Order: sequence, then C-alpha cells, then structure tokens
Amino acid sequence: MPDPRTLFLLTNVYPLSKGEEFIENEIEHLSRSFHRVIIVATQTLPGDVITRPVPDNVEVVTAGKPRPSGRAMAPGIAAGLRKLPLAVLSQDTLRHPSAIAVDALFEQRARASADELLGKLPALNMRPGSHVVIYSFWFHTAARVGMLLAGDLRARGVVVDKLVSRAHGYDLYENRNRFGHLPERRLLLDAYDAVRPVSDQGTRALHTTWPRYAGEVSTCHLGTVDPGRQADCSREPFHIISCAFLIPVKQMTRMPGVLAELRSRGVDARWTHLGGGPDMPAVRAAAQEHGVTENVDLRGYVPNTDVIDLERELRPSCLINLSASEGLPVSMMEATSLGIPIIGTDVGGVSEIVTDTVNGRLIAPDFTDSQAADALGWLAGLPDDDYRDVCRASRRIWQSDYDQAVVYPRFCAEVLGSSS
Repeated sequence: MPDPRTLFLLTNVYPLSKGEEFIENEIEHLSRSFHRVIIVATQTLPGDVITRPVPDNVEVVTAGKPRPSGRAMAPGIAAGLRKLPLAVLSQDTLRHPSAIAVDALFEQRARASADELLGKLPALNMRPGSHVVIYSFWFHTAARVGMLLAGDLRARGVVVDKLVSRAHGYDLYENRNRFGHLPERRLLLDAYDAVRPVSDQGTRALHTTWPRYAGEVSTCHLGTVDPGRQADCSREPFHIISCAFLIPVKQMTRMPGVLAELRSRGVDARWTHLGGGPDMPAVRAAAQEHGVTENVDLRGYVPNTDVIDLERELRPSCLINLSASEGLPVSMMEATSLGIPIIGTDVGGVSEIVTDTVNGRLIAPDFTDSQAADALGWLAGLPDDDYRDVCRASRRIWQSDYDQAVVYPRFCAEVLGSSS
C-alpha cells in the first residue's frame, strides 16, 4: 500500500516545458510509494504548460521564475539583502561582497517562489496533523523553497517528517558557479535530513568541503528504464553518437575537430548528435571549418521518450561525452542500458559508469583532439570479439548500478522513508 503521507517534489520546470527529463523515470515510483504527490515547479515562465504526462495521484503547482541576468539582477539583490538570514552572514562572506550578492539574489528568488507557493497552499487542503515529506530534486533554489515550505506547513499544524534533497552538478560544485560560491550551503545542510548526490564524486566533494555533515550525505544514483532489446552496435561505418543540450560546458564544438582527426587516420567515422541548444550554430560552423559537414548529423531536440528507440535505430559504435564538468550523465545510463560503449571525459561521476578499457575509455578533462581520437581509435581497432565484450560490459554496469527498477524503490524506502 502507498504511504499515506503526502510528498512535495520540488523541481525547476518538470513537468512543464522542456528539461529535467530524468525525473520522468522516477515519478512513477514516487507516485506508487506515496498516496499523494505534489510537484512544485519553481522556475517556469508565463505560458509554460505541462508537456509530460504524470500519474493520476500527482498534482502540479507552479511557483517561481527563472534566474534574472544582467541589470535585472540588481533589484533582486537589493531586496534579498534585507531578507538574508543572519546565519548566512559569516566572516568569510562579509569579506567578499560578490558572495553576499549571490546569497541575496538566491534568497530573494527562493522567497518569491515560496510566497507564490504558500498563497496556493489553502487550495491544496493540507490538514493539521497530516504528514508530509519534502523532496527537492536540486540542492539549490528549490531546496531553499523546501525549507520555507516546511516552516509554513509546521505553522499550520502539518507534520513535516523529513527534508531530502538530491545534488547533481551546478548545485554541488562551487567551481561551476559564478564567483566560485554556492549560496547558503550551511543553512541548507543544517535544515536537510538527507542530501543525496547522484555520484560518488559529488559525495566526496561535499564530505571534503563540509565534513561536519558527512553523516547526512551519501550517494544515490539515478536510474533509467530497461529498454528491452539492446542496440545492435556496428562499426561499419564507425558511428559516434552524443546526446546533450548544446551549451559551452558540454564542449561539443570540439567534436568536429575530433572527428576530422579520426577520419584523417583512415577510420570511416561519422557523428550524430541528439539535442539542441544555443551552441548549435557554433557546432555547425566547426563542422564546416574542419571539412566534416557531410559526416555530421545534428538532429536537434529529441523528446526523451524517443531517445532510446533512436539510439537503437542508429546502430552506434559508441556514445561520446566531452563535457568539462558533469554529475553522472543520464545519457550515459541510457546508453549503457542498450549495451553501447562509452567514451567520456574523466570529470564528475563519469568514471563511476565508465571503467577504462572495460566498457569504453576515459579521456583527460583537458584533452587534445588527438587524445580523443586515440580513445575512439582504440575502440574502432578492437577485434570483433573484444568489441562485443566491451558492449556486454556496458550492459552489466547498468544492471548493477543504474536500473531504475532497483535504485528508485530503494531510494523511496530508505531515503524518503515510504512504507511501500
């Protein structure tokens, strides 16, 4: 039987608009584990609509807007300075005005989102004495909104049993954030009962930076659905695929140069990319510059529900990820579930899903085109039996660590504390 408690799931945009597709694998398990699930999307735009189906016992509430940029940040910083909790103003932050500005804008955005959410609470009929669990998918603005929600619910007589947050990349690694500062870390860590990075690398980062809270922090991998029939991987031609939103951190503007280098070595290689994004024009320009336009297929946005079938249809030789920073990419989980070898930069949690020379190759974060081509060339040159072993190894790694039928029920029971 589902847990009689209500689960509040705080997201950025899911299930509206595009993004956070990885939650689509988890929501079914959450809905089966709790009697009622209320999704709060905290960074939506006017006109955004629900684009993904949700289970019958899931309700969706919008509360908040995306982060402002440029001069539009100034009013938020000024308003946030008046609202900053005293616990945030440490001697260290007082010495760094830029850090205070980051904290102030963060606090203003979280409070604006929470105010909008709290105005909608009466319609949600949260009765005094009822029990809830608050689960933030990100250890950032949504997590602060979760804290403010918890305080209001408790004032209404609702029992908040637990606050839980995942942590991924931008919400975890300080060097990925402006001014090298993540806002209100101590405040969030004090409030949350459990913080669950999606990679061991993320867990180590929090343990190192915040050793006092090590007991609250441990890894919980995300998971993907068993696709059933695996990909019939082929190396004739050598077909490289990638799947990512095209932004600078993904470094896919480097891929045409890598492809050109590999082809110059006599490998009949081509590259197909799944995903759109602001770097698309730059990737097209790089393909033209390196003379590989005819060997590049940029598919643009592909719905998450279509990715697996398309990757299987493409009969790829491998999936490549050239990111400068990562958590633990869902694209890699999906590829390993299909038995596709992986080539990836050794950043974040990538080494947890790629074992070098077993199911693919790791390349240096500061790789040259030649080094990336070396990794691809290794895979292209393997004897057929060895290549098949690499494919089978990818599938085995997925089965042991990233099968959603295993990892999500465990997360619901052991972390969220559901009784199902």
